[in-house]
Parts: sequence; structure tokens; C-alpha cells
Amino acid sequence: MAPHQHQAFVPCSKLHPFIHSCSMLMADQWLVTFKQGLKMYAPLFIIPAVLLRRRHIKYLVTRTLPEIIRSSAFLGTFASSYARFYCLFRNALKKDLPIGSVIAGFLAGLASIFIERKSRRSELALYCLNQSIEVVWRMMEARGLVRSRNNGEVFIFMLASSIMFYFFQNEPSAVRSNMHGVYKFLLGGKN
Repeated sequence: MAPHQHQAFVPCSKLHPFIHSCSMLMADQWLVTFKQGLKMYAPLFIIPAVLLRRRHIKYLVTRTLPEIIRSSAFLGTFASSYARFYCLFRNALKKDLPIGSVIAGFLAGLASIFIERKSRRSELALYCLNQSIEVVWRMMEARGLVRSRNNGEVFIFMLASSIMFYFFQNEPSAVRSNMHGVYKFLLGGKN
């Protein structure tokens, strides 16, 4: 279908036929994504706490477990809020517009970011920026506006690493303190 052709509005009941209510979809989406988040975040938080910091069970229960739950709740809230905001937007206009996804993503991010600790928000912003850049690149590539190069991701990695090492060397306060050990190891033990 050409981009300029009109596409009929598809009601939400056709998009999620097994859950007829958008609100119930949101609740279901939150629970499913929260469980997936637990599976993803548990190793990400527990392995470093045990192996790198040699933390005891009390630390794991009082500090690490709440972080896992908080991050999983963030993920669940983002996914379910996105679904809800997208349904609200498209039902209000009775149209499916591409900008609806952008608006829903922005509002979902705004609704969920405050669940995470303030110190983790910049990491999440960088992650989302990376994902957004990749999505925009792929969209531009699909439209023939840009072309990928062989091993282009290696160049991007080198550029990003250079920027990170620059900040580590020249503005260490801009880099999270728990990353200093990683950079010192990579650079041979000295600043």
C-alpha cells in the first residue's frame, strides 16, 4: 500500500482479540513484562553483587532484591503505559498515525522513569537514545535515505568508546564511580 493511500481504522478489539478491554490489556502487559524483567534484571544485579563485590545474603535481600523489583516495575510500567497511551491516542482520533507511537513512547517514558532511582535515569536515557538512533537509522535505511556500511557498527563502537574514555580521562566526575574500576582495568590500572 502506498503511503498516501487511506487505511481503514482497525478497532482495538481486533488488535488484541483475546483481551477486549484496553485497560485489561494494560494490566496483562504489565504483569507479563514485569515477569520478563525479573528474569532479565536478576542476573544483571545479582552476579555483580556476588562476584565483584562479594556481598552477603543480607545485602542481596535488602538492597539488590528491591533494585530488581524496581527495575522490573519500571519495565512493566513502560510497556503497559505505552500500550495504554497508544490505544487512547488512536481511539481519540479514530486513526492510526505514525506520530501516535512517538507520543505514546514519550508519555510512557515520562510515566515510568520516576520509578527508577535518580542515579539510574541517565543510564536509561543513554540506552533509550541508543535504541532510538538505531530505529531512526533503520527507518531511514528502509526509505533509501542512507546506506549501511560493512562493519559500520565497529566504527560506531570505536567512536563511542573514544568519547567514554575521553570523559574518564578528562572529566571523571561525568562517569559513574562504579565504572572507574572497569576503565582503569582497560587502560592498564592508571588514570
